[in-house]
Amino acid sequence: MDKKERVLAAIRHEEPDKVPKGELGIAADLMERLIGAKPESEYSGLRRCLEMLKMDLINTALTAPKPKEIGTAPDGKTVYEDQWGMKLTYTDASTHWDPAILDPEDIWSYEVPKPELYKPEDTEYWAKESDYFVFGQTGGCHDNVLSLLGWENAMIASQTDLPAVKDLARRVGELHLELGKMMVEVGADLILVGDDLAFNTGTFFAPESLREWVFPVHEQIVRGIKRLGVPVMLHSDGNLNSVMDDIVDCGYDALQSLQPSAGMDIAEIKRRYGDKLCLMGNLDLDYLMPLGTPDEVRAGVRDVIRKAAHGGGFILSTCNILTRDIPAENAIAMYDEAERFGVYPIEEE
Repeated sequence: MDKKERVLAAIRHEEPDKVPKGELGIAADLMERLIGAKPESEYSGLRRCLEMLKMDLINTALTAPKPKEIGTAPDGKTVYEDQWGMKLTYTDASTHWDPAILDPEDIWSYEVPKPELYKPEDTEYWAKESDYFVFGQTGGCHDNVLSLLGWENAMIASQTDLPAVKDLARRVGELHLELGKMMVEVGADLILVGDDLAFNTGTFFAPESLREWVFPVHEQIVRGIKRLGVPVMLHSDGNLNSVMDDIVDCGYDALQSLQPSAGMDIAEIKRRYGDKLCLMGNLDLDYLMPLGTPDEVRAGVRDVIRKAAHGGGFILSTCNILTRDIPAENAIAMYDEAERFGVYPIEEE
């Protein structure tokens, strides 16, 4: 099987020749340590890492317009504004942002960015210049609504002005659907909807609230993309146990993260949802990958494969991305063990 066939077989709940594997991203610091030098370009460095780790897939993002400089903050830092109207200031370690919608009464009149502002350059490059299975990442609506309003105002508005929040979420979702279509047109094999719905103990909003204004939007995005004949995957960190049925009902083909430190038991999820969702994950990023030994990482890989790979419907990855705090030897151990151990047939644990 080639890379595309291997990943597609897993998504279709068929057993490929071996467990497909890959990441939603690789931190630049780790990339340099893996290849032993600063790459000549982002493309060349990433390609070398993908080849070294024998990955089957690549996740791509849209190119957005650069934030424009609009002033200076009281502390002297330059203030920028992005295409969403968010006010941004940068430090070496983080980005501070201020909401675009300061008064909830302005929700109705807020203008969502136009899809023409975005370019699917990365998606097109990897679709044309590689044999990898290409993910195209867009969004949902939950993250954007929280960012646009700010957490406190978003929480309040969802209770006091639900029609306005639903309308904003709908318009944001329409944008992300158009962006997903744009990536499919240039060759994306799958659309990844990135929308973090939860933290370690449960969803940010009550499941009942998500059913009112988030999941209807997700369902429309999924339906719109699947009409093009392309599968759709959800990425969300956190504890999703209370909304797993909702995720299935949205029509998703696959789910990525399955964060083990957030109570996402991949063996139980495989038992309950393995015939409905292809599972992608779920190597731990809290201890195992950054702090464990290579032998512990190898044991973790074997454990996850035994629990989730039987019968197909499984793609191996960390529960988010290969982060900067992961030792290079642990990333190598993870992918080497997957290549060695993840050969079908694989027996259920």
